[in-house]
Amino acid sequence: MATPFGGGVARWGTICGAVVGAAMGIGFVFGCTQGEEKGKKEKTYAKVQQMIRDFEKDHATIQCRQLIQLNLLDPEDRKKFQELNMRKRCAQFIAKCTNLARQLIKEG
Repeated sequence: MATPFGGGVARWGTICGAVVGAAMGIGFVFGCTQGEEKGKKEKTYAKVQQMIRDFEKDHATIQCRQLIQLNLLDPEDRKKFQELNMRKRCAQFIAKCTNLARQLIKEG
């Protein structure tokens, strides 16, 4: 289900997949299943907004292309991604988002 999140959604360079994944985790815990559950929706939105703000404090953006300074639609940049071992950098983004989501979930 999360396969296309890599590279800012299918290498498009938009929102970082780690941020999307963390938002999904928060939504799983706090989200609503009925349209009229506005309180749950507002709480979920507030938690995800806080997670994004906290991520942006450290990284200034949630956009993949800006975070890694590469365009993964370009084969040459994909090669650079491998050569520069950017998976390690992305793993740091995943860890950061996981920790932020975990904290926000813990707070309730």
